Amino acid sequence: MMDDILGLARPKPAGDAPRLKALVRRRLGLGADSTVMVSELRCHEDGCPDVETVVAVLAAGRETESWKIPKPMARITEQDLAALPAR
Repeated sequence: MMDDILGLARPKPAGDAPRLKALVRRRLGLGADSTVMVSELRCHEDGCPDVETVVAVLAAGRETESWKIPKPMARITEQDLAALPAR
């Protein structure tokens, strides 16, 4: 059996992705024309957390931006997003 490198076999708590996307939209002042993607990934490299959340924003006329937050989606709060650049 292959190792589940991305953590896809692990169930995600319901509601965390939409909640996190809404927090990111509010923090960055994004409209409906922007896409917010969130992914929870496992990390197997030395020095990184077991699980991290990657947030990516795709908006017309802007370069794609992404950030890594070193915790699962369910534990991310508005304070964790304070480092994202407010618009």
